[in-house]
Amino acid sequence: MADECIIRIRVAVVLPVRETFSYAVPENIRQRPLVGCRVRVPFGRRKAAGYVLEEESSHDGRPVRSILELLDDEPWFHGNAVPFFEWLASYYLHPIGPLIQSVLPGGGRGLVSRSARLTDRGQAILVRLPVRSAERELLCWVRDHPGKRLPFPARDVRDMERRGLLIVESRRPGRPAGGSRKQRFVRPCEGAVLEDILDKRSSTQPTRNEPEFLSRVFRSEGVRLREFKRRYDNGEYLVRKWIAKGVIETYDDFVYQGPSGEPLFPSPEPEMLLPQQSEVLEKIRELLERRAFATCLLHGVTGSGKTEIYYRAALEAIESGRQVLVLVPEISLAVVMEGLFRSRLGDRVALYHSDLSQGERYDQWLRTARGEVDVVIGARSALFAPLSRPGLIVVDEEHDTSYKQEEAPRYQARDAAVVRGKMVDAVVVLGSGTPSIQSFHNAVKGKYRLLSMPHRVEKRPLPEVEIVDMKEVSGRSGLDGIISPALRQALEDSLARGNQSLLFLNRRGFHRVFLCTHCGESVRCPNCDLALIHHFREDRLACHYCGYSTKPARRCAACGSREMRALGFGTERLETELSRLLPGARIGRMDRDSTRRKGASRRLLERFGGGEIDVLVGTQMITKGYDFPNVTLVGVIAADASLGFPDFRAAERTFQLLCQVAGRAGRGDKPGRVLVQTFNPGHYAVAAARAHDYPSFFRQETELRRLLGYPPFAYLACIRIQGRRQDVAERAARRLGRGMEEVRRGMRREGSGLRVLGPVEAPIARIQGKYRWQILVKSPGVDTLHRFLLQVEERSDRLVRNAGVRVVTDVDPYQML
Repeated sequence: MADECIIRIRVAVVLPVRETFSYAVPENIRQRPLVGCRVRVPFGRRKAAGYVLEEESSHDGRPVRSILELLDDEPWFHGNAVPFFEWLASYYLHPIGPLIQSVLPGGGRGLVSRSARLTDRGQAILVRLPVRSAERELLCWVRDHPGKRLPFPARDVRDMERRGLLIVESRRPGRPAGGSRKQRFVRPCEGAVLEDILDKRSSTQPTRNEPEFLSRVFRSEGVRLREFKRRYDNGEYLVRKWIAKGVIETYDDFVYQGPSGEPLFPSPEPEMLLPQQSEVLEKIRELLERRAFATCLLHGVTGSGKTEIYYRAALEAIESGRQVLVLVPEISLAVVMEGLFRSRLGDRVALYHSDLSQGERYDQWLRTARGEVDVVIGARSALFAPLSRPGLIVVDEEHDTSYKQEEAPRYQARDAAVVRGKMVDAVVVLGSGTPSIQSFHNAVKGKYRLLSMPHRVEKRPLPEVEIVDMKEVSGRSGLDGIISPALRQALEDSLARGNQSLLFLNRRGFHRVFLCTHCGESVRCPNCDLALIHHFREDRLACHYCGYSTKPARRCAACGSREMRALGFGTERLETELSRLLPGARIGRMDRDSTRRKGASRRLLERFGGGEIDVLVGTQMITKGYDFPNVTLVGVIAADASLGFPDFRAAERTFQLLCQVAGRAGRGDKPGRVLVQTFNPGHYAVAAARAHDYPSFFRQETELRRLLGYPPFAYLACIRIQGRRQDVAERAARRLGRGMEEVRRGMRREGSGLRVLGPVEAPIARIQGKYRWQILVKSPGVDTLHRFLLQVEERSDRLVRNAGVRVVTDVDPYQML
């Protein structure tokens, strides 16, 4: 007799283990879709939650434990995401269960729970159904289990709901029980024709708003009743009137929470593309038609029309039956991008980022998982959107360091997007006016296809960039070197012409340091090895790393002197100085402090786009791909700020920031002007940015990295050791460093190409009360690096166990502080 076939599932448990485990599936849920759902399983002597990765049949007869409970009514993700999750866990050395949990909205703990109750019609039909029918089984279960989670496939439940047999109620943990999330809609009755109705009404005087009302009902698939009440003061009367005539009807439907309000900066579709846009789009279209994986680097100068390419390519993918993912580096930029797409594609666009409420994130995720959207737009976390048939992935501003997540799992969203595209045969488009060295190197080597758009839309010239050498003006401007006379004059001229200006300063706060002028000691954070930043309006000193804050000290803690003084400047002080220098000018500020509240960045951008702000001061948030035609002047206050960072990417970041912020000027009909204040005008990054010369910068930067053995000519990992006690952290770091050298020597020939640098104290030696050391690993190959790191991980568990320290491995590190 043939062995009995056992249905098993492979589960990633939400515990710090790298392996996955097999469990048997109880017979009562074998017909339900399981991949992507959460289950509760026995694990040793305890119970654990986990995610189903795969269904498998087995005849080997090995005993396996059975799952205890299925926790979800429908999957969180599709099967095409499983290989991607496994790659992420392997490459970034993170347990797969916790990884999946971390990328789901709310940590995967709040998917909709659905219960149901019978309608009068359902009660009546129940008694007439055959005894053994599936419909009767479902209706009987609902009758006997009021308020309980439905254990039936969502499609069966929705079918009965459409037939009027059930009323389904959806809620999530944390929401009020029984809180209905349905709203009433209006739609035309079946068979009603708008033209016939208007013809019949042509001989009589229509009621006020009536033609527009009827047109809106008939030209949409369903309009919320409350929208008519809000739009027309007689909207309720019109609805009642035409229901009575049998022309329209109302119905209830589930309403998703999503971003509210009209699309921000909707952009009309241009009648025709520029030749360079048409050429690039045709190449992307050819790749989409092949339905095979390819990666393109779209190098288009700022203002060249890359966003229109993204939209047209997305349209091509949608028309071929596939979905689109668009990643942007900032939440505020996601809102702008969503405005363009939603103004043209309507509600088939989902927006996903961390500034949405938890309910909004859940609903946008569910819409995507159910296949109810064509395009998902968002910041880094949108990479994991549960698209069932992705065909195009766009990474805008691909060079931006915001794509690297600095908390576990420490993935790089741009690089991971390329891998996801490869796994689903999608076309990946990486776009930037200042491509990362890594991406451009891949294009030069033929790994990526290079697409170029060297000209601005309508051949508008790139803005003129002027360098202001602050060594020559510092101390003579009377403003502590904040605003040079040249920049002040340029601001006054811009205001006089009715134009707008942007001022970029990548430092928050009012003063950068609060110190004693008697002994020179600064007021420092008690948790971090950093001076506190002075915020004038709240009159507080704050740490931007751990959040500690305190009132400014009147007496020096070191020497007792009362000679305390605030020095330096940040965006808050720059805003204040501008208000004094430019009386009557409307000044705005965009940084993390001013946009902390939900929707603040959107409101600020709306005001600036609407001409309500004359000068916008900001950190790197304002350097992104915004398009404000009336901005003719950009001022860079401290171009050297990023050059002094102890990071091999410091010059690259400086060049990119300068070019990106300069690109905000002159995007309309008026020419742009950029003034860059710097103490180091001869640096090759500053000089190349002034000339808009990316090839020159790329040549110099790659030559330097080749000599020093940094990416893209090597792979990196940073091992961080941190602990509450300084001596303990140092001893553990040195012990681990010796162990790593032993591992390297044990790898023999393979290990000869590895270099272990350190341990050394981190540039910021203490953050949040933890002392920090780090070890940098360089490897010529990624496989060698991973084999080395896995062995080091095993050894680190033995070396530092119970030592009071934590070891963190960061593959492809971006933050070296």
